[in-house]
Amino acid sequence: MTRFLIAVLLVLNALTLAWQWDAFARWGFGPNTAREPERLGQQIRPEALTIESPEAVAKRLAAETP
Repeated sequence: MTRFLIAVLLVLNALTLAWQWDAFARWGFGPNTAREPERLGQQIRPEALTIESPEAVAKRLAAETP
């Protein structure tokens, strides 16, 4: 009984690995890739986004305030 259970688990693991590698994609079974290209088109001005360190923000705010 134990050997049978181990064999079933090994087969299920192999099937899961094949599913993750898109082996069943031609039949419509594959992992969810979660790609959303339409979000890029919905962005208003992505070039206006800047990433600053907290120190840079503190210096900028200190220079802006009188």
